[in-house]
Amino acid sequence: MKDQYDCLNKAQLSFEYLHTNSTTHTFLFGALAELVDNSQDAGAKNLDIYTCKNPYLRGGFYLAFLDDGCGMNYDDVFNVIVFGKSAKRHSLDSTQIGQYGNGLKSGAMRISNDFILFTKKDNIGTCLFLSRTFHQEEHISQIMCPMPCFDLTSQKPIENTDNQQLNGTRTYTYDKNKHELEMYLITKYSPFKTIDDLFKQFSLIKSASGTLIILYNLKLSDCGEPELNIKTDPYDILIDSKNRRNLFIDDDNSIPSEYRSLRAYVSILYYEPHMRITIQGRRVITKKLSYTLYKPRQYQFKSTRFKTRSEQEIKKSEKELLSLEERIREADSQVYHIQQQNEMTPSIDERIRLRKLQINAAELKDIANRLRNGLVKKRMEMNTTKTLTFIFGLNIQNRIADGIFVYNCGRLIKMYEKIGQPNKKTLYCRGVIGIVDIPSIVLEPTHNKQSFADEKEYQFLLKNMGEYMRQYWADTGIEHYVKEFWATYAHNTV
Repeated sequence: MKDQYDCLNKAQLSFEYLHTNSTTHTFLFGALAELVDNSQDAGAKNLDIYTCKNPYLRGGFYLAFLDDGCGMNYDDVFNVIVFGKSAKRHSLDSTQIGQYGNGLKSGAMRISNDFILFTKKDNIGTCLFLSRTFHQEEHISQIMCPMPCFDLTSQKPIENTDNQQLNGTRTYTYDKNKHELEMYLITKYSPFKTIDDLFKQFSLIKSASGTLIILYNLKLSDCGEPELNIKTDPYDILIDSKNRRNLFIDDDNSIPSEYRSLRAYVSILYYEPHMRITIQGRRVITKKLSYTLYKPRQYQFKSTRFKTRSEQEIKKSEKELLSLEERIREADSQVYHIQQQNEMTPSIDERIRLRKLQINAAELKDIANRLRNGLVKKRMEMNTTKTLTFIFGLNIQNRIADGIFVYNCGRLIKMYEKIGQPNKKTLYCRGVIGIVDIPSIVLEPTHNKQSFADEKEYQFLLKNMGEYMRQYWADTGIEHYVKEFWATYAHNTV
């Protein structure tokens, strides 16, 4: 049974890893945010998040993410299934959110058992099907992914197999047996049972390019209900208290709405929101969090402490340079050998081969020089002073929702972090929100973008933000009339 699937595209990891990889997301909205990040990185201006009821699916509905970003060609889609491969973050100066090429798989597999992706670029439509249901029922341990590709004008199947280009135009070939197997599996294990159903999904991408991701066979809670609640509010997607694994509070009135409501969470997901997002047909009012605060103040924090990220990048570059230098030595050796062998009258073929080797050696040396220059820059930057901007202000709409918000490259990583704030009785620093956006050169986020890889340096950051928070509290002078202040301004007090 397994041999008949050998022609399918394969990921280089096991089925078991697919599950393990998804369990890194303890916060459901953090898993969904991975898909939102993909649209943001694709330059999408619009993202529509919606559900469609289907009683034949586990959970009774599927969850869809539709954007008008740059879309993907066949090669880009293939790279999606190569776990850990990403073309996004080439340098520490990059503004791309994704780094590891892992977010779509880990996020989607945390929410559902299966997903299907439709993407459109240059009038070519490519479909990617990744299904744990298929692997379980067929008893397959290696991850196999059907990836049919279509000309969207003629609706005829095509497949890019050799990456050749003629006059700038990519060439495609068609493997009938492989295509028929891919379509058989997709129509058997996905919600879309006919070719017409599949093309209806491509037609939902109205822009010249874009991507539609559909998650189905959703994870269920212990009581048999979907972890995501779409019944309580028709214009939102909620997490019920029993599914908030990262919180110990069950009372909805005692926790910020961003832990309960996808609409609320997405509204502050980005430090500088640019994308127009709708959830269940209603627009999300995205906001720059600092603009919502009362009495905001900025403080410049400088430190030479943040070195771990730079040290890691330097070690990585040094390793790459060593490998490159070995390749250069081998290339030079080949050139020298051919020159010695054909010193008198080399043939045309030998001259062509020699020229190719010389060009290759020159290109490798150019790359090595750029890498050396980059290393010099990184070593200098490692010891330079890093400057961060701390913003503090008061949340007068809901003073119980206070704490520190930490963004990385404009993407929310931590929210409502409590740092040495006394109990409710004193009202000290009550209602104060702190915000910082950290570049990747300072701190590296974990793979699930819910924490930071270097916990020690992160705690150092929080400690200093706590000191600046106390300074803010003193600078505003509120400490002298705190009860009167909250009696006047508080909308939601405890």
